[in-house]
Amino acid sequence: MKIFLSGGEKSSHRSLLLTSGVQRLGVNISHLALPKRKEFDFNTTFKGTEICLYCSENDEDVHKYDEFIRAHHDYISLIIGRPDYNGEWLGQKYIPVWSDGQDLERLAWICQKEGRVAISDKAINSKTLPRIKSLASRWGARLVGITSKPDVIEALPWDTVIVSSWTSAIRYGETQVWDGHSLRRYPAQQKESSRKRHRADIVRLGIDFDAVMEDDVKEVGLLAIRSWQEWENRNMAYDPSEGDDEAEFSTSDTGEIATITPGMDNTRNTVSGGTSIAITPTSKRHESERVLLPVMGIEQVTSMGSRTADEQGESIEVAPEQIPVMRYQGDPLRQCDSCYLASRCPAFKEHSDCGFSIPLEIRTKDQLQSALRALLEMQMSRVLFARFAEELEGQGLDPALSKEVDRMFELVNKFKEISDSRELVRLEIETRSGGGVLSRLFGPKAGETARQLPGGPLTTSQFDSAAMDIIDVDEDD
Repeated sequence: MKIFLSGGEKSSHRSLLLTSGVQRLGVNISHLALPKRKEFDFNTTFKGTEICLYCSENDEDVHKYDEFIRAHHDYISLIIGRPDYNGEWLGQKYIPVWSDGQDLERLAWICQKEGRVAISDKAINSKTLPRIKSLASRWGARLVGITSKPDVIEALPWDTVIVSSWTSAIRYGETQVWDGHSLRRYPAQQKESSRKRHRADIVRLGIDFDAVMEDDVKEVGLLAIRSWQEWENRNMAYDPSEGDDEAEFSTSDTGEIATITPGMDNTRNTVSGGTSIAITPTSKRHESERVLLPVMGIEQVTSMGSRTADEQGESIEVAPEQIPVMRYQGDPLRQCDSCYLASRCPAFKEHSDCGFSIPLEIRTKDQLQSALRALLEMQMSRVLFARFAEELEGQGLDPALSKEVDRMFELVNKFKEISDSRELVRLEIETRSGGGVLSRLFGPKAGETARQLPGGPLTTSQFDSAAMDIIDVDEDD
């Protein structure tokens, strides 16, 4: 996938792009100022870079568009078409445009007839995205995108993308930075904190960090340009050093058929004779070809069989069984060449597997306790480091730190629940009969015994003696 950075029509943007070493420029003919009294020198203006020409959707000046193309089409690599212009005379340089997200039939017709199409950003949404992918795959169409959204760029098999969002860093104060594995964009309201957060990434890109913090327009724009260049290098589908790009399109002298990748097909597609698609049935693998999933392992555990005693009284085990159980496979599968941390990993080694291992084993209670304790310590270190960052930034209370503190207490509570070894017995009894609880549990005699006075019933002499102890009190006293 090739990236064309737009803005080549404006002299200030063009100067910054060319001094930054950009080799592919997007030029909007609608905003390109052409001299009226002398001839426009194409090579002097664009310094021999690859040019992708396009126009604004509301531009009605077809004459300017046609005149410029006819005068300079030999120097232009790609020409994005207009809906009201017939550019078949340009051959494969001309890319028909589709910008109406409601007219999916036209998109299908262009993919089938031309085999290439330029798609405007306003025509791409959640509804059209899967349809675009399906049509491009069915007809082997070459896709050229006019969009600056990284998620949209990564969602479709683009051949070329025209990116204009880098100019937002100059015009609106955005911060666009490549952090080693993704392109980050921050609005002007967050430029102070975001630039401090990505200080190491900015320095790694060769940008003057102090100038960026002072909002120097040139350095902020250069940061955005180099970030998009790094993003392009990460997402390149091929390595130019591996061979000649044109070799795959050469035809064999012996008349053999040359195989061309569908995404790189530049020829017109023939009209399909029907709507059915032939699908090759999948081949059945032999069981001997199947291997265990690399991220898991299997070990054999001997179960406890039944125990008995022999004639001498010695205990023996009868019918023990080997049971396969799943275990964690700690051997790393990551490779340095494809790891997203390759740009900053201290153990990076080209064409090698990961230099780190995670030998985990949780089989006993002590191992579980140590693993939980390590997680608590890790979370506490995150809390303390977030607190340190909050002090450095000096921008008040950080809500992210508060969330990490809450998560710390949740982990502590869960750790206590897992570690609690107390045994609790709870007994609930419900009865609807006339007898009491003791009668229901232990029989009717238990209830009667509980209701009796200690020592048995009182005799007549005992009752009279107790009555003599009662003191009569006169109400007058």
